[in-house]
Amino acid sequence: MKKTRLNSAVIVVICIYLILPLVLTFFYSIFTEWQHVLPGGVTFRYYAALLTDSSFLLPFLRTFIISVAPVALCLVFILLAMYVVVVHLPWLDRVMQLVCTIPYAIQGIILAISVLSLYSGLPGLLSNRVVMLVFTYCIVVLPYLYQGIKNSLNTVNAPRLLEAAQLLGAGSFTAFFRIIVPNIVSGISVSVMLSISLLFGDFVIINIVAGSYYQTAQVFLYRQLFESGQKSSAVVVILFAVTLLLTNGALFLYNRRAKKRNAREEV
Repeated sequence: MKKTRLNSAVIVVICIYLILPLVLTFFYSIFTEWQHVLPGGVTFRYYAALLTDSSFLLPFLRTFIISVAPVALCLVFILLAMYVVVVHLPWLDRVMQLVCTIPYAIQGIILAISVLSLYSGLPGLLSNRVVMLVFTYCIVVLPYLYQGIKNSLNTVNAPRLLEAAQLLGAGSFTAFFRIIVPNIVSGISVSVMLSISLLFGDFVIINIVAGSYYQTAQVFLYRQLFESGQKSSAVVVILFAVTLLLTNGALFLYNRRAKKRNAREEV
């Protein structure tokens, strides 16, 4: 009993430690002055100004686009690669796993500087900063998407499901993308949501690779730090709220997937 209370107390203290900075940031963004212990003058003008200001909405839209596009592109390549591995070349599974886990060991700043120094002087499309940013983000989310899809394929026992579909007359390509992939949509959705939330909060890579070429909400926040502390606090709260929604969406999909799997096992 004492141990349970101690564990609960530790969890409560950790939660307060993590939530308190965000709460204080929110309070700072809605009060007009905070010169004493208690603040004074409640206002939501900074939120109203941000949500009606095109200089914030456009970077916010760019952030969403640059978070979704690399994930979608990387997802297509991974599904095609997994099709080849599952159907034609199973021995490549370990090689692919090794390649896809390498980005775990590469820090964002090292990856960004390497890509910039390698492609910035080349002629053509590869030297475009936005293109470099998209493919850099593809490398960042590669291990997260791969591991999620790999675990989902193992859960549904993809090789046996593929054999059963082929016995019924389905081609390998049709069996993989019309039978196996629909059965792992929930797992793919979790990986996609987590990857988008990861890219949504990035500042280091986009500031190095794109910078002023492609201003996002994180770059906008960095510039607001030198202009208005309360307005930058409002930006932090908005970005955190969006990231929280994405993470909760991924958690909801994961829990629903776990319930369905448990229900199938009970049957």
